[in-house]
Amino acid sequence: MTNTFSKAFSSEQYKLSKNKEIFGILLLPALIIFAIDLYDVYNILTEGVAEEGTVNPWKMVLGRTICMFLYMLYPILVSLFVHACCDVEYRNNNYKILFTIPLSKSKIFMSKVLFMLMTVWLSMILTYLAFLLSGYLFSIAFPELGFQNYDFREVIFYVFLKFTITLSAIAMIQLTLSLIFKNFIYPIGFSMFMLVFSIIVNEKKFSDFIVYTGGYKLYGNLMFENISFERLDYCNIAAIFIFAGVSYYLFVSKKVS
Repeated sequence: MTNTFSKAFSSEQYKLSKNKEIFGILLLPALIIFAIDLYDVYNILTEGVAEEGTVNPWKMVLGRTICMFLYMLYPILVSLFVHACCDVEYRNNNYKILFTIPLSKSKIFMSKVLFMLMTVWLSMILTYLAFLLSGYLFSIAFPELGFQNYDFREVIFYVFLKFTITLSAIAMIQLTLSLIFKNFIYPIGFSMFMLVFSIIVNEKKFSDFIVYTGGYKLYGNLMFENISFERLDYCNIAAIFIFAGVSYYLFVSKKVS
């Protein structure tokens, strides 16, 4: 009776929700968006609106700055959060305790992965809503900016959906690395390297096979209103399952002393 997925998930949810990193990935991106809003309000009040109604404010007022922060910040937050979820098992040899309870390794792994992905998805939903709310508030407070003149909801939805797929793939890659390396320096260092590398090679054809390129494409997708799924997005979907499979093998075959 105890060997059920629901009990495994409840256990992982209770244990992993104690990590302070979860609050960073859930709240920090949305807070940054509101901080950027305050900065934009200050600029509008002090300098005024430069060109009334000539540009799409969803792109030039919000998107240009926010996308830069999101694609640089989110992969690091995801990396820290995923490693924290693995590190809780490394402490005090918790793996030995974990593997002695009457729950199958498969169910423990699936519940852990589901919690990680659900946290990433919830974080993206909060960020998405913060972005929409920002534009709505600007349309009320500063109608001269023209937010109300553009129905940009479809573009924003697909841009954030594609970015969510990218972050889900990154989470699975970081899970694989965190199961291999106990020291957080290696997974986090890899994530930072790939961020820089993806920026350098983003114009190359092979960049579509690099998961982290999806973060850099966030800005371009919004600016050019690209809502279609491309090779990069399909590769990232495949990467979710591939690295989840690799992580599963590493987890169930892990030896404890």
